[in-house]
Amino acid sequence: MSRKTGILAFIVYSIIFLLIFTIAHEQAIRHTIAQDLDSIKLRVALDKNRLPIADPVLNYAGDATRVQAYIDLLNDNLQKKTSRIRIVNIATSNGDISADQLLLSGPEGATVIGYRANTSHNQWLYIIPLLIALLNLAFYKSVSRKREQAKRQTATTTATKPQPQHLVIDLYSKTLCLSRDKTCQVQLANKPLCFYLALLEFCLQNPQVSLNQNKDVPEELLDIADKYFHRLVALGHTIRKRPNFSNSLEKTLSEIRAALDELLTHQPDLKIKLYPPKAHGEGSRSKLHSYGLKALGVDDVEVIGK
Repeated sequence: MSRKTGILAFIVYSIIFLLIFTIAHEQAIRHTIAQDLDSIKLRVALDKNRLPIADPVLNYAGDATRVQAYIDLLNDNLQKKTSRIRIVNIATSNGDISADQLLLSGPEGATVIGYRANTSHNQWLYIIPLLIALLNLAFYKSVSRKREQAKRQTATTTATKPQPQHLVIDLYSKTLCLSRDKTCQVQLANKPLCFYLALLEFCLQNPQVSLNQNKDVPEELLDIADKYFHRLVALGHTIRKRPNFSNSLEKTLSEIRAALDELLTHQPDLKIKLYPPKAHGEGSRSKLHSYGLKALGVDDVEVIGK
């Protein structure tokens, strides 16, 4: 966060919290005053019959000293309770009621209680919204700083973490290489290259299929090999007639294995995924052998020029 942004954020936070605090403080003052007025009204209503309040209509002079002593006693109690209300006078009503008076009605007549309410705000309390704004700004800056650090750490980890090794097949150069060592490249002839590409694609689409050498090569696999051969023709690598990919299957697989042996010497884990398995044993057992790539994953091969 820049210095200007921090100052602007602090100003905005301060204004928002100041407005919220002012409104809340105003409502609290009004609520407190209303509660105190209700208590005063109830107290005077209970004591009114014992107060010698002057009544001009009945030519009753009353006892102003006793009434004032009662008012002073009420104000002392209100002061002890830190009330915002002070009683000004208690008198018989003449019919006119102002905003700063309470009306008590009864069979003996109406009485008004004049009062003064202190609605001023406690100025020292306004340091609270400023402190809240500072704390929120500090919290926001701390969270932003931690978030930026986490992003930088994630970016650094992503940049330094080595990507998984995979096989790269370049149709432009008809070569095979590894993604993290492209200096070592192995070339393949057209037929084994197209058949191997078709084998990879077919096994990705059919991971559980069994490819037995004593059975015909699946038509789908041959169609894919044909597609790659036409791609080599388009790239200008050959003008020959399409080879018969179902013939000399063992020779084709041997050429593929020879190229992979050279390339994957020090990559045993990758070799398990990319290397067409050899038959173990002789006779009928070898004929039941599958050269399919069952452990192959979609991220294990990258084809350039496809």
